[in-house]
Amino acid sequence: MEKKQAIIELWRACFNDSDAFIELFFDRIYKDENALTLEQNGTVVAALQLLPYTMTYYDREISVGYIYGACTSPDDRNKGYMKQLMDIAWQTMRKRDVALAAVIPATPELFDFYRKLGFSNAFDYAEIVYNRPEEPLNEPKITVMPPEEPSMQAIYKLFDERMRDRVCCVLHTYDDFINILRDCAISNAQVLAAIDDDDSPVGLMILSPASKWKPGEIYIREMVYTSEHVRDLMLQEATLQNNVKTARYRSPYAGEDTITLGMAAVVDRKRMLHHWAETHEFSVLNVGEMEKMDDQHLTTALLDYENKEGYISLMFEEE
Repeated sequence: MEKKQAIIELWRACFNDSDAFIELFFDRIYKDENALTLEQNGTVVAALQLLPYTMTYYDREISVGYIYGACTSPDDRNKGYMKQLMDIAWQTMRKRDVALAAVIPATPELFDFYRKLGFSNAFDYAEIVYNRPEEPLNEPKITVMPPEEPSMQAIYKLFDERMRDRVCCVLHTYDDFINILRDCAISNAQVLAAIDDDDSPVGLMILSPASKWKPGEIYIREMVYTSEHVRDLMLQEATLQNNVKTARYRSPYAGEDTITLGMAAVVDRKRMLHHWAETHEFSVLNVGEMEKMDDQHLTTALLDYENKEGYISLMFEEE
């Protein structure tokens, strides 16, 4: 059996994904070179995807290896196979000059599993509650509606610019962005764009599927905008269109309590310390002190986890 088909069968045995999502992933995202497997007696018993991403790191960009779809055959669990496969993943990332590894654990228990492998909590988000005011905003020059195909490049440009404004943020290519929108269509998630009177996009929001909302509110996985006024207008229109008064939306840390979404682990210590030194001239920490840290403490220091600088969103693992 070819590698790809073996992984698809293992995927079906381990995850509850729809046929439409599996087709999307293995047709548009999957590549043999990014699929790592472990075999026993000629059978694939464990697999993971090592997907390449880029991340802003202050005024630099670094390479990230995103661990996705890690799974072990139900009949072969608790035998140490995933740990063996993760060892292969580390070796692969070092050969590919990856600077940082990232993962979004699917369950709370998996946070402990990845912590034992050297990962640390790294990517948090705040949840902010919006209640639509009684007095509506009036902005006839901006329309909030599902995005249309001719404007997709311009919408992506806005999305990418706003993501790059964040100092430690995992980025998405245009193809990845389109895959995200295709995934939204498969899962019945809403996508709304704010368009001004020049037909230029000024905002974008991506909602979770209605099945994941709490009663009386909508949930927004990601939102970018050119001004707070546009943000508030989009929230108003989204709640009106869904006949609710409340929206809950994710945001980078802004003084609110945070929820941990993902973890990270430094892969290339030398390179990351070099980038950190170049971008933190006036830090109270110095490179000598950081060189003495173990990998987990170094990861949290490099991403300034105390101030929640790291941000990751719209990865497939989130749903």
